[in-house]
Amino acid sequence: MLKNINWTKKSGILIIGICLSAMLLKYLVQPYRGTWIYQYGSLISLFVFYGGILWSLVNTILLFSKHKSDLKNNLIWIFLSAIPFLYIGIMMTIAMNQTLE
Repeated sequence: MLKNINWTKKSGILIIGICLSAMLLKYLVQPYRGTWIYQYGSLISLFVFYGGILWSLVNTILLFSKHKSDLKNNLIWIFLSAIPFLYIGIMMTIAMNQTLE
């Protein structure tokens, strides 16, 4: 089943895994506050997470442009690739609405 899926579709799953692992790393270094482990682990976590978000946006655009003619059959893959980017967008919208009230 996964043999006939191209790299841009498989990378949608990889992007989600990268973003989730960066979030997990952020929580795993919390007990080491004040040490070099926390300092570098937190920085690496931020770079990996926002890199995954950027990769999510680029991959979603590539998938959308590549499968524009057959959008109905590839909508799941496009949405799967867009999950990290949509997550950031939704969380920013919620945070902005909380500060306005």
